[in-house]
Amino acid sequence: MNLREALRSKKQSVSAMNYQANAWQVYGEDTLVLFYADWAFTSTNLDKLLDYLSLVDKLVVALPAKSKDDTLFRIANLQVVDGIVLYDDIQACMEGFSSTKFAFEGTQAPSVPTALKSRILDL
Repeated sequence: MNLREALRSKKQSVSAMNYQANAWQVYGEDTLVLFYADWAFTSTNLDKLLDYLSLVDKLVVALPAKSKDDTLFRIANLQVVDGIVLYDDIQACMEGFSSTKFAFEGTQAPSVPTALKSRILDL
């Protein structure tokens, strides 16, 4: 796999990323899905990624489906990001993951069942 293919493979569907996260969990690695309403490349956001990565082993960034290709390419190039998913509805996206933790930056956590609320991290 060359570098271009590796970067493209970071962006996956929710079901494919859930499968990947479950595979990571088999090896004892926790995954965090970090939801952003709007991503901006600032030192604050980059520091936040490092802070969240210190809590888990794998970091997946969830962005709105309307995100620009340029933004997706920049995020895919970050070494701390292990995956990218796009969402239309945060709650539906959360329900697509069976064992990951969740965090929110720039957006509020939706009203979800207690089982999902227990997996939300607040930094």
